[in-house]
Amino acid sequence: MKNFRMLFACFTVFVLSSAPSYGAEMKMFPIGALFPMTGPQAYYGRVMSRGARTAIDHINADGGVQGYKLKLSITDFQNIDASLAITGLQKMTITKNIPFLLTSFSAITLAVQPICTSANILMINGGAYSPKIMNKAYLHTIRLSQDQMIPPMLRYFWRMNVRRLGLIYTADAGAEVPVQKYIKPLWTQMGGTIVAEESHPPGLTDYNEHLTRIKAGKPDAIYGISTGQDQAFIVRQTREMGMDIPMSIADWNADYQAIAGKTSENIYIPLDYFDRERSDPLTERFVKDYEAKWKEPASMYSANYYDAVYNILAELIKRVVKNGGNPLRGEELEKAIWTDPSFKTVYGGKIKLNQDGSSDKPMVIFKLTDGKKVVDKHIVLE
Repeated sequence: MKNFRMLFACFTVFVLSSAPSYGAEMKMFPIGALFPMTGPQAYYGRVMSRGARTAIDHINADGGVQGYKLKLSITDFQNIDASLAITGLQKMTITKNIPFLLTSFSAITLAVQPICTSANILMINGGAYSPKIMNKAYLHTIRLSQDQMIPPMLRYFWRMNVRRLGLIYTADAGAEVPVQKYIKPLWTQMGGTIVAEESHPPGLTDYNEHLTRIKAGKPDAIYGISTGQDQAFIVRQTREMGMDIPMSIADWNADYQAIAGKTSENIYIPLDYFDRERSDPLTERFVKDYEAKWKEPASMYSANYYDAVYNILAELIKRVVKNGGNPLRGEELEKAIWTDPSFKTVYGGKIKLNQDGSSDKPMVIFKLTDGKKVVDKHIVLE
């Protein structure tokens, strides 16, 4: 019996020493996030945060990464309120000492980027698409930029025999820059005409005044760059005014479909192409667990923020620790990117982070059919 107790004690010590280390021995890695959790843009905050949380759940369930467990802190900037974002970021830097920030929306990203640069906080954006956020220190974007998506969409309209184009867009950097720098000059170079140009503040529900002016220009199609539920109200009111012409918008989901109903026809959407049915172990695990927990389909946005944490941040932590550094220092995370700027992705294969802050992603043009996004054309980016 004595020998048995000694053998059992030795076995217990062996098992405990071989098991993953949790609890007090695990260090906490704080992640900050700026998302719209309430207000008219809340859909984005919901799916973005759930993508990040699914990644954190997976990493922590697997025993953490290099002795770290990840924890997420979110600031709600509501209806694209930059002051809320800045205040929340300042609080997270003081109380959490975050080295890594998930950001979204162009106006918010531009507002906090100088602060993050000064504090050496690495930023990953998976939602904003303004070209204005390119070439910024400590900022990397893992969704397609409007300067990547606009030319294929304009050529697509041109092949549909569209020549007269009406524009409607949010009055912020996310839309104003691509309209002025890309849509207007490219369309006129192609031989087309801009018949009306309407900007609007975010969060409206009545666009009849804007659309009346567009209708007066007799457009063949409308190019829209708006966000959140704004898009659904614009689509519905465009159709209610009798304009059944082709429309391009920035995004679509079930929440917006509930607003637009049967008016959401002849609508086209240039977007990153996330195939949730892809046969790939990384994709399958993400989609299965995300949809089981959150009871909604995995989307491009949830996939982007899952990638940002699970496939990019975790890899950067590994690289820094391997080189004897401290992953809680954002400058070391940034430096580790350039060891190899290609990372695994739930999109399949790898995603490459470019020096200008952009990334290379698969792109398609979707067409809304019975309220659902259906791939109409795969795009090869130039």
